[in-house]
Amino acid sequence: MSLNNDRIRINKTQGEVRYICYNCSEDRKKSNEKCLAINGETGAYLCHHCGDSGIINQYKTYEKQKDIEYSKPEMHNSTGLSDEMVEWFRSRGISQKVLVKNKITQKKEYMPQVSSNRNVICFNYFREGELVNVKYRDGEKNFKQHKDAEKIFYGLDDIKDHKDVYIVEGEMDKLSLNEIGVDNCVSVPDGAPNPGTKNYDNKFSYLDNCWEYFESVEKIYICSDNDANGRVLLEELSRRIGRERCYIVKFPDEVKDANQMLMDQGVLALEKILKDAEPYPVDGIFTVKSEQDYMIDVFNNGKKKGLTTGYQVLDNHYTLRTSELDVWTGIPGSGKTMMAMQIMLNASVLYGWKWGIFSPENYPVGDLFDTLAEMYIGNTSDVDVNDRMSIYEYEKAIEFLNDHFFAIYPEDDFSLDNILSKFKHLVLRHGIKGCLLDPFNQLDHKFAGKDETTYIGECLTQIRRFEQVNDLKFIIIAHPRKMDRDDNGGYKKPTAYDISGSQNWFNKADNVICIHRDDSMDINNTSVAFSVQKVKFQKLVGVPGEESLKYDRRSGRYLDHQMSCPLDGVSQTHSLWTQQTRYTPEQEWTTRKDLE
Repeated sequence: MSLNNDRIRINKTQGEVRYICYNCSEDRKKSNEKCLAINGETGAYLCHHCGDSGIINQYKTYEKQKDIEYSKPEMHNSTGLSDEMVEWFRSRGISQKVLVKNKITQKKEYMPQVSSNRNVICFNYFREGELVNVKYRDGEKNFKQHKDAEKIFYGLDDIKDHKDVYIVEGEMDKLSLNEIGVDNCVSVPDGAPNPGTKNYDNKFSYLDNCWEYFESVEKIYICSDNDANGRVLLEELSRRIGRERCYIVKFPDEVKDANQMLMDQGVLALEKILKDAEPYPVDGIFTVKSEQDYMIDVFNNGKKKGLTTGYQVLDNHYTLRTSELDVWTGIPGSGKTMMAMQIMLNASVLYGWKWGIFSPENYPVGDLFDTLAEMYIGNTSDVDVNDRMSIYEYEKAIEFLNDHFFAIYPEDDFSLDNILSKFKHLVLRHGIKGCLLDPFNQLDHKFAGKDETTYIGECLTQIRRFEQVNDLKFIIIAHPRKMDRDDNGGYKKPTAYDISGSQNWFNKADNVICIHRDDSMDINNTSVAFSVQKVKFQKLVGVPGEESLKYDRRSGRYLDHQMSCPLDGVSQTHSLWTQQTRYTPEQEWTTRKDLE
């Protein structure tokens, strides 16, 4: 289904209508061939070239999105394990007592990997005593989970009301810790993500569903596997849960996980490595040895380079990298906020990034989300505009934004401490990857006798520490304190040194961006300069420089010199400039060459 084809409107109510396909025709030699067939009665369409299919919006009706309804497995009284099964667990160091405690069962189950029914182990997932999910494992280590079940931690009820909690990477590791008397332990349900995974959108849904169990926990021991995947799991879990309360359990080089440790070296050895767990290195002194695992991982899998914003024209100068602080500035009306939201939305579509936003100037919050919805769809929602987006498109935007954007607007406390605490909650609750603070001067500032330079320096240090500990992209929009005129009567392009509060803005930022329009009063000229004035890690992010983009008021999007936007893959830009040219209904959707 392509939202670009969804927008086609037809006049026939029967028979078949032929159109060009806006999903593939642009890239074909026969770009004018009408390969898209639309049923006049149902609105169903099919492209006979690329296979794109769906129903045009004209025939769709709006239905409010329903809450997800998970499928729950039925619990059968089959706790009597076969002698063969008990012996297999015994060979892995797990006693019958632990099997009974964890309600391990067995049954015949169809396993798709081998296309047959197999005798399987059933790892039963409970929450508040209710069976929520089942994970099946056969003798060849094939796995599957109950279809459409909710993802939660294995052993979730075992950590309720505990101040110390252990997290392991597999059910067998959880049973191994139970075997040595560590009951306050849970396992992740899906193992660890692969190194290089850019989109964690659905990888950690179990944490989204269980976050409240970790709110009051004081110490969390992460016991992930001793491999590259295990390190990825360690980094994301500790980021979400809070590295300041995390401890790392490290296995010897020859040992992969807790169950192997129990089998090969015994109970005392496993007890010792748990006891020797080290605090996650947030503060303190580091040695090469302490960072060896990280260095080897980087050597094998590459350095963490910036991800494209989606605009190829910007790739040489600016890419997206977490654990960095960006300062954006520009004169009023230059489009700082809109450009930042465009880059943020691109990251959500391309990589599944989730964002927390503190932008009190964009109130009510519904209007902020409406702006993002227009940008996502590439068309206005204004009821007074002909051919605005459909209610179906609007609902699709709401669906996407609900999963990726979270606004903060405390009623009575705009202090930096409070805003950061809200962002921290979003890290745990939703796994946000970035924050927007827009603008800095809307915070409740408490100088407490400090001069402005000292105060702002301390604020930026606090924010830098926050984004590094939580591995976030943190964007601050800050207004210049003064706006000097150039020789032509316009405003000079500001820098971070022009922001109220001294040179700290430039010195403490990883990246400095200025969004500038030569004449913000000229409504016919929507060209915007994206000026990258500082890049700290130039080998990983880009080099300072400037490129131009063009703002399209109708769609709310920024377009490059080819008049394209990274979100065109979601829905083609419904451009203001396109509307200024008269087309027949069949030509309403034009190729990019028509726009140049």
